[in-house]
Amino acid sequence: MSQECFTLKTEDTGVLAQLGERYNGIVEVRGSIPLGSTKESVSVNSLAKSFDTCSESYEISRPGYPNAVVELFKKNLGFRTSSKLLELAAGTGKFTDLLAQHDFAPMVTEWLPNMLKVLKSKHPKLSSVISRAEDIPFKDNIFDGVLVAQAFHWFANLSALADIARVLKQNGYLVIIFQERNDAVNWVHEYHKILFSYPHDEIVRFDLDKWKKVFNNQDHFSALQHQQFNYSHHFFKETLTHQALGMSFIAALPDHKKQEVAQQMKNLCTTHEQLKNHEVIEFPYITHVYWAKVLK
Repeated sequence: MSQECFTLKTEDTGVLAQLGERYNGIVEVRGSIPLGSTKESVSVNSLAKSFDTCSESYEISRPGYPNAVVELFKKNLGFRTSSKLLELAAGTGKFTDLLAQHDFAPMVTEWLPNMLKVLKSKHPKLSSVISRAEDIPFKDNIFDGVLVAQAFHWFANLSALADIARVLKQNGYLVIIFQERNDAVNWVHEYHKILFSYPHDEIVRFDLDKWKKVFNNQDHFSALQHQQFNYSHHFFKETLTHQALGMSFIAALPDHKKQEVAQQMKNLCTTHEQLKNHEVIEFPYITHVYWAKVLK
């Protein structure tokens, strides 16, 4: 890997981070912004912040990603383990896990400290910083790729798109990945009926594709390209309750409503014909990968 450093924008040094030791040629960013610092302008809405209250449920229940995504990176985008990659809104590191398995060492950002704490417990050597997508704390033209897994719908705005384009090198790519639960399977459909019977903002529904509108009438990126893969996540059926409680709009509910959701999930697992006789269940997903080249 090249020994070129990732470099913070000079105006973001101090409170944001201090430069420390290199890790595989990447500058280790230390002293990430604690909530309550002058950078509490890291303003995310209350739904997004609710993830920070359920990081353990999120980590236990959320799916990983198929190896085919990395093969696409290599074949279609030319990414190599030496490529400088930035993962935005990395959460607890579900997608980071796949990258690490294939010897990629991305710089990771996350705006919620408890989520990042889980990620760092799994990948202590990876460089990380707390930041938001609209104010990425790096100089221009640094990265070969910016990756966003299961999060772009939270900041699908022109400000974020412009800042992502700014930190990408010429011919760099923005990659957006979503895991869509396969609603064609009956028990998954019933699962969704329970979840979406509770109040929720449409921002949580990436499957409605409203996030794509930000790519209309903009001059930062080429048109989106798309490929999809089937993926199955296997877990003990009790974990389904954790997954439901790890949804942003469910995590934001009062405790008695969360208990109500948990009971409905238990009932689904014990009564549905496709689930009741199985200790381990297969949760079917469709993995969507979108990518666009920066226009520079």
